Amino acid sequence: MSVFFKTKLMSTHMSGHNNNVITTKPKAEPFRVSDGVMRIGRYRKKKLSELPKSYLKWMLKEMDLNPTRVSMIKEVL
Repeated sequence: MSVFFKTKLMSTHMSGHNNNVITTKPKAEPFRVSDGVMRIGRYRKKKLSELPKSYLKWMLKEMDLNPTRVSMIKEVL
């Protein structure tokens, strides 16, 4: 695939409008607040209480979580 072809694909939308703004999907929250079940990753469909403590500590350290989710993890730890 040539460079010109890649550039053309990236800059033209099917509707004919130029797509100069890169859109991003909203960030998926790692678990539901209502029941504490993981929605993403290796431990999908598991409750917070079933996860390894090391993984919960990693989530606190590495993920950008809202205060409600942080407090839920701290309750489990």
